[in-house]
Order: sequence, then C-alpha cells, then structure tokens
Amino acid sequence: MELVTSSEGERLLPPGPALRTREVRDRALFDLDDGPVTPSNHADLMAVTRLLDALLASLLVSSLQYEQHALAIRAPSARPFADFLFACADRDRGDARRLAERIRQLGFVGEYDPQYLGVRSRLTFRAYPGEHPAAIVTQNLVGVRILVQTLQEAVRWLGTDDPTTRRLLERLLEEKETQADGLTAQPFPQEVATSHPAARTER
Repeated sequence: MELVTSSEGERLLPPGPALRTREVRDRALFDLDDGPVTPSNHADLMAVTRLLDALLASLLVSSLQYEQHALAIRAPSARPFADFLFACADRDRGDARRLAERIRQLGFVGEYDPQYLGVRSRLTFRAYPGEHPAAIVTQNLVGVRILVQTLQEAVRWLGTDDPTTRRLLERLLEEKETQADGLTAQPFPQEVATSHPAARTER
C-alpha cells in the first residue's frame, strides 16, 4: 500500500474512504433525525429490528425461566446452583435491555408485550414446580444452545452491514457460551427435560 509523503518527507496516512472528510460530513448531515443511523449503515433496518425483537423475547423468556427454576431449588446443598441460575436471569435481563436500547437507536421500540413474548421467543418456557435439578440443567442448556446457534446465524447474516449490532450480538454470543459452559459444569446428571413428569409448558 503506497503512503503519501509531505514535502519534508514525512510519511502521512494513505488516501482512503475514511479520509474523504467532505463526503463523510455531507453524509452525516443527511437525515439528522436518524441519530446514530447514518447512510453508511447498509442493513435492512426493519429486518434487523425483527431479529432483535425475537432475541429480546428469547432473553426475557430465558430470564423468567432461570428465575423460576432457581426458586424451585430448595435443598441447601444446591444453593450454589440456585445462585448461578439467579445470576443467569439477571444477565439475560441486562442483555435484553441492551437489545431494546439498540432497537431504539435504529428508530424503533422493542416489543415487551407479555402476550406475544412466547410467540416471538426461540425458547419454550418450561416450569418445574418441584425440585428437579437434573431436568432444570438440561432444559436451560437446551435453551442456551438454541440461542447460541441463533446468534451465530445472526452474526453471519449481518456481516458488515451493521457493525454496531453485530458487535452487540457477538457479545451476547460470548455470554451465552459462558452460560452453557457453566451449566455443563453443574454436578447433576443431565436428562431429557421434555420427558420429565413434573414439567409443564407455558405459552
């Protein structure tokens, strides 16, 4: 790559899109009401918002499921597991808020209506009224793995069209992979949660 030199022989930055100051300024002045969304964002904002709304619903459902499962754990020996689930619920709520903030930046409002959370969520809420730690581990691990795959596909789909949203999703992907690692480390044998007689589905 050829560098530009000054008359004194000093090396300067190479010419490139980032140095076209007048063009960048003109584009920044276009549609000021769009706030952080500039013409250099090539994403389909409606499609991105639908994706973020689905992820928002999924994280809200996940946080409620973590919390219900944590409250179902009563044995003193399983208290660390319950604390882990509570922490996961708190992180999912925080991540859902970050998604809603990004939706707002894109010019829309996140969908929080409880009536439609279950419809948009990639996860199915499953409550355990009794203490079934093995089934709880499996149910949450399945949910986390669904979100990991969804986030991986979303990151690939966004590509370079919306770098800010992609970075947000990459951070959420890292968080979900950490949760999966924590669930697999729990000292309970995993079982097929959907076959457990105490399980019931809430939609």
